[in-house]
Order: sequence, then C-alpha cells, then structure tokens
Amino acid sequence: MFSITPLTAIEHALNGAMAEQNAIAQNIANVDTPNYKAKKVVFNDVLQSELKANRTNVRHFNFSTSDDSGFSTVTDTFGTVQNNGNNVDIDHEMSSLAQNQLLYQALSQAASDQFQKFNTVLGGSR
Repeated sequence: MFSITPLTAIEHALNGAMAEQNAIAQNIANVDTPNYKAKKVVFNDVLQSELKANRTNVRHFNFSTSDDSGFSTVTDTFGTVQNNGNNVDIDHEMSSLAQNQLLYQALSQAASDQFQKFNTVLGGSR
C-alpha cells in the first residue's frame, strides 16, 4: 500500500535533477566542440512510449531499460546550431540550467521538510 513514500519519491526526483544537471553541464562544456551532439535526460515513461511507437512488429525485441531510476540520458541528434556540426544552443542550455537549479532547490527543501517531520515524530523537536 505504501510502496513509495514521499521521501522515496523525492529521492528519485533529486536523482533525475542531478542527471539533468550533469547533462546540461556536459552540453555547456562542449558548446564549441565540433560535431558534438547535445545530451538530454528523458524520463522512462516518455522513453517507453517512444520505444513502443517505433516497434513495428510484436515479435521485435522489447528494449526496455532494466534501470529503475526512472530516467535515461540520450543524445539529441536533431539538427545543428553551429556550422561545425554542433547542436548545442547555449541560450537554451543556460535557461534549462536555471530551471533545473530551482527544481533541485525545491526538492532539497521538500526532503528537509520530510526529515523535520521525522524528527518531530521521534520527539526531537521541542
């Protein structure tokens, strides 16, 4: 009944935000690298729906991830932004970085609130 606690959900979300932060940092670091293709984090529900949409025959292998993290890092091969074949849009990456930082801070505060509740229940608060 209580297989996913609020703290477990927050932990999964924090892990996803951290993976997103790493992908954005790689993209920013490689903004001038020729032929570099941007990385992005997709969540498994989106990934699974895409895989199912591209599966043309039921006898084809089902390439589902065995990872229970809830997200995967993929390479975005769509288009190019620069003449050197690189597709990193620095304005988009900086915007995503700021948005992800706010999400991570909110999730960290939610985790802190959960620990404070545990502390109160266990009699640690006066």
